[in-house]
Amino acid sequence: MEMTTTLLLLIISVAIIGIAIWRDSVPRKNGKAHWFSWKPVLMVFTVIFIVLLVHILNMFGIETGQGRGRS
Repeated sequence: MEMTTTLLLLIISVAIIGIAIWRDSVPRKNGKAHWFSWKPVLMVFTVIFIVLLVHILNMFGIETGQGRGRS
């Protein structure tokens, strides 16, 4: 993946994480239950953010694994 694509996906995931945090922190009205929980969205996009961040570090030559590599 190119750097531009990776950065674009990273920005999108940060935006969705922000929306999920904001929507999850909205208080309930009169004790009514929400129809949709934003916690799974937050967890999935946090994992995507971490994977993209590691990908960017690898593109800059920073080794993030245990150094075993492929044989």
